[in-house]
Amino acid sequence: MTIKTLENLWTAFAAGERDFAGINLAGADLHHWSLIKVDLWGADFTQANLTRASLRRANLKEAQFTGANLTEADLRWADLRDAILVGADLSEARLEGALYNLHTQFPQGFCPKQAGLWHLKPQANLAAKDLRDHDLSSTDLTRADLCGALLINSQLFGAVLSGANLSSALLGNCDLRYADLSGATLMLADLGQANLSYADLRRANLIGANLQGCQLTETNLQGAIYSDSTQFPTGFQIPTSLYRIAPRASLWGADLSETRLTGVDLRGANLAGANLMYADLWGACLANADLSGANLLGANLLGTDLAGANLEHTNLLQAIIDLPSELETMLPMTS
Repeated sequence: MTIKTLENLWTAFAAGERDFAGINLAGADLHHWSLIKVDLWGADFTQANLTRASLRRANLKEAQFTGANLTEADLRWADLRDAILVGADLSEARLEGALYNLHTQFPQGFCPKQAGLWHLKPQANLAAKDLRDHDLSSTDLTRADLCGALLINSQLFGAVLSGANLSSALLGNCDLRYADLSGATLMLADLGQANLSYADLRRANLIGANLQGCQLTETNLQGAIYSDSTQFPTGFQIPTSLYRIAPRASLWGADLSETRLTGVDLRGANLAGANLMYADLWGACLANADLSGANLLGANLLGTDLAGANLEHTNLLQAIIDLPSELETMLPMTS
């Protein structure tokens, strides 16, 4: 954007303009300026004076801050992915919750973790973090921990969230079109009014999730699991390819491998021949369930109620288990 003077910039900002992507502010004196929630993608702040400036929640992706003075600046929850801050003065700057990635360049000796920044990467720990209103399109968060995260109104178009833990996350009104949520855990997550068109939710855990008002055009739900407390959009016909998790449910031969099933009630369920390899069944109730011929290799069965369960020909090799003494003799012998 072409802004000839700072007065022009301030006039445009005061008039409600918030898109200043690519603006050239090299060497500008912006101390004490407030540019909260402004789009400054690719902006040039080389050698600029940003002392005590507020850039809270600003989009600063690919911005250039080489040699800039950011002393006491407020950059909380700003997006600094791919930004260049080499030689910048970050003395007493507030950076809690600012986002960065492997391509963000910081001043020598600066530790983003100690400053409270959040690293967006596969397997990142972002539990309970406030990521609302961010544009996280195409971001790779494979197997990230986003349990309880606040993602309301976020752009997650094409994001990779396969295997991610989104339990109890708030995803209302998110754009999740074409997102990869295969194998993701969405137990008790609130996805109200989210757009999940063309998203991949194969084998996702939707137990207790709120999907009211969601757009599910061409959404792949093959093998996803749900419960009676899962709220689907009005009029939505639940495909037969989904697995209902409930007492006495028929899950014969179901593929539930690596699925988080903590605390579920499957008493009396038919799980004969089911694939439960490395499933997390911590605290689940499988009393009187038929597990004959089921594969529980490496499954977590700590605290699982298996009283009266049929374990004939069940594979319990490497399972983490605290079976009652009367059932211990049924474990396969290992050498």
